[in-house]
Amino acid sequence: MDAIKIGMLIRDERLLRGMTQMELGSKIGVGKAQISKIESGSVTLKSLQKATEALELELDINLVSKNSPDKRVVGYVVACINAFAKQFNIKLTAAVNYLNRFGGIAFLINHYDAQHLLSIDDTVQDLAIVCGNNGGGVQ
Repeated sequence: MDAIKIGMLIRDERLLRGMTQMELGSKIGVGKAQISKIESGSVTLKSLQKATEALELELDINLVSKNSPDKRVVGYVVACINAFAKQFNIKLTAAVNYLNRFGGIAFLINHYDAQHLLSIDDTVQDLAIVCGNNGGGVQ
């Protein structure tokens, strides 16, 4: 949620409670001008915390990395690593290390949209080719 929407929510809650900007400001120790800034989207975490407490709201913030892969992708990669280890009769940790070293895991993540439409067996064969092209050589 962006800061402008947060500010609008603060304003809406203040109005629902019949409070003026001056009244809210005095509850949290700032002036009317600061409340106006908060409500227009110029909000810091500290001022947001104070305003939500004064309005008797619960502040719940969830931070999610934009770089984290989708859970479906993670599950798919794990399934492919297991199938790869089984196909080439190697231990799971060895399969993870091999696929990581020779670009197989990156390949699965980067090409998930196409690869997950194939069978696991076809994907394992693709992994063997990708890793082979990057210097690996499973047999």
